Amino acid sequence: MKIRNYFLKNRNFYIPFVIIFGILSLCPVFIKREFSLNVLTLSCIWAIMGTGWNLIGGYAGQFSNGHAVFYGIGAYVGAVMLKKWQISPWISVWVGVLISMAVAFVIGKLILRLRGPFFAISTMVIAECVRVIFLNWDFIGGSTGISFFFKKLPSLYTWQYIEKAPFYYICLLFLVVSVLIVQHLVTSKFGYYCRAIRANQDSAESSGVNTALYKSLAYMISAGICSIAGALFAQYCQYLDPSMLVTSSNSMLIVLVSIMGGICTIWGPLLGAFLMIAIQQYSKAAFSTVSGLSLFVYGSMVIIIALFLPNGLMSIFRKDTLVTIRSWFARKKAPAHKDGGNQNERNS
Repeated sequence: MKIRNYFLKNRNFYIPFVIIFGILSLCPVFIKREFSLNVLTLSCIWAIMGTGWNLIGGYAGQFSNGHAVFYGIGAYVGAVMLKKWQISPWISVWVGVLISMAVAFVIGKLILRLRGPFFAISTMVIAECVRVIFLNWDFIGGSTGISFFFKKLPSLYTWQYIEKAPFYYICLLFLVVSVLIVQHLVTSKFGYYCRAIRANQDSAESSGVNTALYKSLAYMISAGICSIAGALFAQYCQYLDPSMLVTSSNSMLIVLVSIMGGICTIWGPLLGAFLMIAIQQYSKAAFSTVSGLSLFVYGSMVIIIALFLPNGLMSIFRKDTLVTIRSWFARKKAPAHKDGGNQNERNS
């Protein structure tokens, strides 16, 4: 009875959940092109990162521009543990989560007391410092990078498949887990405290909320989720170097995916990831012959979305937006009707 009541109470989440992931699970059945499956796989990875960032940047209101750090940690932990000790990513992914959360705890102690642009700038500085460390760290390959591929080990053990569909399902599984974790957190006391901090941190403190604790927890959980995406990306590419991972462009794309989809929503990062990665990959493929044209198309699409949907793509599904759209179409039809009426009067 309690389980039934829980699902009834949260049916606004679980009905779209079943529909969305049901459709995504059927995609490889109908989509056979490797390029399209590549886009879907990358979209799942970026959706995981957007979901993780949304917890700290959306719900807690702390705009981090350095989450590529945890993306890189998750990727390198998985790569090094598989290459040097043949430890399966099924295990190393959780080691990467723990290390990322520990690093986030240390970083959070230093910078989470900052607010607004000062926090955002400090995360960018830390990300750049980590990139330089990775470039000069011989244990993980330094600037040369690290490659790893094991033909003799089972594909299910290494996550290294010749076909793309099996790995896509692994990414989809972790996306489901990430969404369920964030949904549980944001509908709990933790989520309400994070929203209070985002609305007004001083008021939240005066109400008895331990803002330092909940910001730190949100930052740590967000880092752990982003490291999962890094572990998946590592096994997908089977080669890593710091220029692929810990870059300002990756950090900004994590933020962009969430904002374009709609922050403070469960489905916003997913919608943003699948749209933005699709635009990015297909524009690269379509305009590869002309240098820079793909970036122009990609940037133009971002600007259009930002101008017409400043609250993200999820705002399309809000009642007030639907009312606005209906009223816009009604205004478009009204003049034609009026002119027709005047014409009838003149004819009479």
